Amino acid sequence: MPKAKGAILRLALVGWLGLTGLGACANLAAAATPPEQVLPDSTLFFLKINDVAKFREAFRGTSYGRLWNDPALADLRADLAEKIKPTSDAMKDRVGVTLAELAELPKGAVAIAGIAGGDDAKPSITLAVIADAGANAPKLAEVLTRSTKQAEQSGAKIAIETFKGNPFHVVTPPPDPDNDEKTPPPPPVVWTYSGQTFFLGSDAAAIKDLVTNAGGRGSSSLGAGEAFVKTQNKIGGQAAQAVWFADVVKLIKYFAKAGSRGNDAQAQQLAFQVQALGLDGLKSIGGSLNLGQGNYNSVTKTFFNAPAGGVKGLLKIFSFPPVAIRPEPWVPATVASYQALSWDLDNAYKAIEELVNQFQPGMLNVLEQQLVGPDGGQPLSFQKDLFAPLGHRVTMISDFKKPIKEDSQRVVMSVALKDPKTFQKTLDRLIELSHASPNKREFQGATILDFELPDMPAQNGVQPQLKGPVSVTIAKDSLFVTTDAALLEQVLRPGIVPLSESPEFQTVLKELPEKVSGLTFVRPDEQARITYDMFKSGRFEQAMKQGMAASRPNQPVPDIPQLVDPTKLPDFEIFAKYLTLGGSYSVMDDDGLVQTGFSLRKATP
Repeated sequence: MPKAKGAILRLALVGWLGLTGLGACANLAAAATPPEQVLPDSTLFFLKINDVAKFREAFRGTSYGRLWNDPALADLRADLAEKIKPTSDAMKDRVGVTLAELAELPKGAVAIAGIAGGDDAKPSITLAVIADAGANAPKLAEVLTRSTKQAEQSGAKIAIETFKGNPFHVVTPPPDPDNDEKTPPPPPVVWTYSGQTFFLGSDAAAIKDLVTNAGGRGSSSLGAGEAFVKTQNKIGGQAAQAVWFADVVKLIKYFAKAGSRGNDAQAQQLAFQVQALGLDGLKSIGGSLNLGQGNYNSVTKTFFNAPAGGVKGLLKIFSFPPVAIRPEPWVPATVASYQALSWDLDNAYKAIEELVNQFQPGMLNVLEQQLVGPDGGQPLSFQKDLFAPLGHRVTMISDFKKPIKEDSQRVVMSVALKDPKTFQKTLDRLIELSHASPNKREFQGATILDFELPDMPAQNGVQPQLKGPVSVTIAKDSLFVTTDAALLEQVLRPGIVPLSESPEFQTVLKELPEKVSGLTFVRPDEQARITYDMFKSGRFEQAMKQGMAASRPNQPVPDIPQLVDPTKLPDFEIFAKYLTLGGSYSVMDDDGLVQTGFSLRKATP
């Protein structure tokens, strides 16, 4: 049985790796029909590389690609090649190609998709790959055929028929006697081709449908859908090197059906809850990726498709009007990251009130009446006392204590205040009502309140990272909250050099529109240093094991193969040469929100 499973996995690996092109560059040969025109409109999610060859070449030209080929990484590359050599040689013996040769087979576009199937009582998702092998189609067919024979020799059941003039293979693993009746058997591996285009998936009927519509299916295709078309326009999908798309409405319906397990009443109840919460207002999410274009090392775009006319419930809370956001004067030039968001909190309160009243009318008023101090007086008003004094900007800055370690990051969060005096009274009332007793101290004319946190119990052996005290103050027309008072004190000191005047931020600022809903600025050096040190010391592997132990309580932690030998890593300065400034910005309009993230191109070190 283990031998049969191994053979099935090898076949899947050969198919998915060969069709998705995870390896070196190949020559261009465009597919006759774009995959999104072949896939049905029942597709739930979709990922496509428009041209594997050009994508590989673009990666080599980025800082990431140049770093990988740096002479200082020669020992690391050689060590990794030595570790995968047995697997590569074994694949050569069994199917006729090494891993590197297999990866060179694809020629053009490659897509991976999840297609909804089954019925209301038993919905399913078919995973499918569509890929163009171009002139290498005969070689890839030979590799898949040899892999299928290997699976058959290991006990898998093989069914071959002729479909649309070509062999159609269904490889079904044998039943596992150790599985209980509640565990579904593993799906088959299905593959075939039409011309130079290959199809691989987990359901025979779905793959036959794709082959039947290999020339496109017109208005019933994924690519013809309104949400997909709008997303492509927003993210520049036609010119992007890679794109992805998720139909949120269809995904919610699928999981509602799967959760109800054929119970119509339960399915209807889930659908009602989704509508009541307004989650159906988010129609889809999609994005694009480009490498090595213009001034950019990389650029990503993500579009949240939520038309203004359909936004309600929870989604209505998140209103981010575009404004001219720039770093506040109190933000030090030394921060590692800066994030700011234009958030209409007045509108957020109205949306919260509407949502609460929809389920429990008057609940907020009831809660307000309970927020009365021990000596009576007027109850606290959420709208007048809490939300009305707030401004419309939320900011978060971070830096790292030296020497940089895993727990070195310091974060300060702030909310702009329209009426600091009123909010100070609200804060005092909240402290009184909660019977809190923070330590009070004066610093640069501001009163800092230090709240001690209770010890948090460990969850599955993992200790929570949040440690006190939490420091709170109102100053500079803002509410500040942090778990590191030293950074807060730096913010409060007069005479700092502001981030807005730093050359690094000015460089990133040139890439931003005048008005945005949110923006970020990132210096990657210090965060990268933490990751490097974790790899170098072996703490990264330890952290992975702790995370797996927490997610699998009372189960043995599987061995994790060590592909990267920490002793082979060069000095951090080698990596630092290739790190580049980056940032992002988002803009909300009547169609939803588009977020653009980028890292800037850097001259060759």
